[in-house]
Amino acid sequence: MAPPNISRRGLLQLGGSVALLMTTGACAAGSKDNPDAKASGGPAASTLRIAVSSYLSSWDQDFVGFDLTALMLFKNVYPYMIDYGVTKAGDSEILDTANITPTFAESFEPDSTQKIWTLKLRQGVKFASGNEMKAADVKWSKDRAFAAQANVAGIYRTIGLTKPEQVVVKDEYTVEFHQEFPSALTKQIQAISLYVFDSVEAKKHATDADPWAKEWFAKNAPTGGYFNVAKATQGQEIELTANTGYPGPDGAKTPTIRLSVVSAAANQRLQLQAGDIDIALGITGQDLQDLKKVEGVKVLSAASNNQVAIQMSVTTAPFDDVNVRKALAYAVPYEQIIKNVYGGDARPTKSLVPLDMPGYAETGYPFAYDLEKAKQALAASGKTTVNSELVFASDSDEQQKIAVQVQAEAAKAGITLKLTPLDPATLGERRTQKSIPLQITTGQLWVNDVEYMLATSFVKGAALNYSNYTNPELEEIYTKSHTTVEDAARQQLWAQAQTILAADVPWVIICQPNFNLPVREKVAGWVQPMDGLARLRYLSASA
Repeated sequence: MAPPNISRRGLLQLGGSVALLMTTGACAAGSKDNPDAKASGGPAASTLRIAVSSYLSSWDQDFVGFDLTALMLFKNVYPYMIDYGVTKAGDSEILDTANITPTFAESFEPDSTQKIWTLKLRQGVKFASGNEMKAADVKWSKDRAFAAQANVAGIYRTIGLTKPEQVVVKDEYTVEFHQEFPSALTKQIQAISLYVFDSVEAKKHATDADPWAKEWFAKNAPTGGYFNVAKATQGQEIELTANTGYPGPDGAKTPTIRLSVVSAAANQRLQLQAGDIDIALGITGQDLQDLKKVEGVKVLSAASNNQVAIQMSVTTAPFDDVNVRKALAYAVPYEQIIKNVYGGDARPTKSLVPLDMPGYAETGYPFAYDLEKAKQALAASGKTTVNSELVFASDSDEQQKIAVQVQAEAAKAGITLKLTPLDPATLGERRTQKSIPLQITTGQLWVNDVEYMLATSFVKGAALNYSNYTNPELEEIYTKSHTTVEDAARQQLWAQAQTILAADVPWVIICQPNFNLPVREKVAGWVQPMDGLARLRYLSASA
């Protein structure tokens, strides 16, 4: 479950952000409690047009990893039993990771041990086939996930779910999840894992060779979410229609949403300027800056948990020496990068724990640009100069600009860096080989919690641990965190973890860029998704 040129998102990423322009409360335009209400711009439009950069790779969520288009669509067309609520963040609204509520489910609650969680389904909820959603569908869906040993099975291990026998049907509308241990992460993990297939329909397409209908699901869109897929033209367009049978609050505000594939950012920009699309999901850099001056277009900006970092391989010379890692941390021009690369539209950070994540402490990264300290740290390693390679994604202008500025300043401290841009395939191959001494990474976590951050990035075997970093004390903290559910005790663990990371310096943490999205002025209701996957049901537009 992970997203793209994503260097820091994966498996379980296996984390983003965006802004809500208008309230989504009961009296919002087009809400079912007040269907005649109108947005300030006039009557609501019946169709929204969104440009995406690529067509999805598969409709089968159990087997899709680094495909943001697909993962975003899945959040809207698969029925998820629970999801994040919405909270205010300044003048905008964002998904609230501290408030996870039932959607297609009636309830999801633990027993007194917090090891057995009971999911109760709403009765009468139907898939597009007409089949009613029942406990048997939940059980089949999770049995399939365990059999796949891919996305959900991988993330379920973090909360003590490792085998299908732990998912128990109690009656037609009740399912129990029996965890090996209590976990503070249960609701957040289930918020990204508790999606359900129409098992009655699926079994019609299963074969002895393909008992889980994997081939059929890859080519056929799921049903029963906030939207159903009305039609899909391979490589071109997907049309979504609001699911009028959704039983919970916050149903879709717009009846029809068309997602068109426009691979070139320049073409997205031209179409947005002309009013041919309402939202462009693939525009960055200078195109984005230029659109801020275009009449009829606005660029939304909101604080994001997206992190930009340089991961240093602690097992590869010269960065196997902590003093060399400290030297680079002092040589990076943080403020200059924020100004020159992001136009000031990014936040500085002082910890490897993201800003806004519970437990964040400025003790986690005690480094700022200081060439004298960089030279002193390098001298402490017994060297006056070192040479290495800095790798970045060849299709990212942002990463290239960062690399050039880091190269220039590091050289002043005695660190000579060769810049190596790599295409996605080669980058992935070299990561597998663990042969990259320095690499720029960008991305956000799907679960807003330090335990999850450690699981994905800082413990032995973590999928996103490109630094090849391990620390016995940190491993103990991570293990202890599995069964620690009291908030105060968890905060103490996170403080200890950040002290360790500050001393070991496996990453240079550069900044957290704000999220930017260009839309037509008539668009409202864009909620900032802290997992990076837009909830389209909140969107609306004036006609």
